[in-house]
Amino acid sequence: MKRLFFALWPDDKTRAEIDALNQSIAQPGRKLVPENLHITLVFLGNVDDAIAEAIQCDAAMIKSSPISLQFDELDYWKRPRVLCLTCHRQPKNLYSLVNALTRMVEAYPVRLDKRHYRAHITLARKARQRPLKQFEPIRFFAEHFALVQSISTQQGVRYEVLETWPLLA
Repeated sequence: MKRLFFALWPDDKTRAEIDALNQSIAQPGRKLVPENLHITLVFLGNVDDAIAEAIQCDAAMIKSSPISLQFDELDYWKRPRVLCLTCHRQPKNLYSLVNALTRMVEAYPVRLDKRHYRAHITLARKARQRPLKQFEPIRFFAEHFALVQSISTQQGVRYEVLETWPLLA
């Protein structure tokens, strides 16, 4: 079984900007390591190898254009105690990609989240509140989407990109 999700994966420059903002926030919580920063598109959960392979093949058929986001808000989600970076506005092509991936995986025995989609980058878990912090918006430009595996290790969770597909204009 593999714990999988589709995501937008930041380039090194964007990842460094997000991490610098995250490190500047003085708040209790468990901050994500820079290598794990991403935008989840669709969470699949635990998937057996055969289904994972089929989903990976089907993902190659998904077509979408490049996605440009501006992360300009810090948000605190009380129930999971998560501090995250969010966008005031989200482009239509982001929703189109999420919807296409969701429709594709509905054919498989995976448990999909039925909540309204909101792009976010988790910065810290076990947070306590939304910090009052001013910051310059962070631009995130995605030319690919990825299938990612969440791997538990003794040092914590590590995310491994299994495959990427281009977002073509």
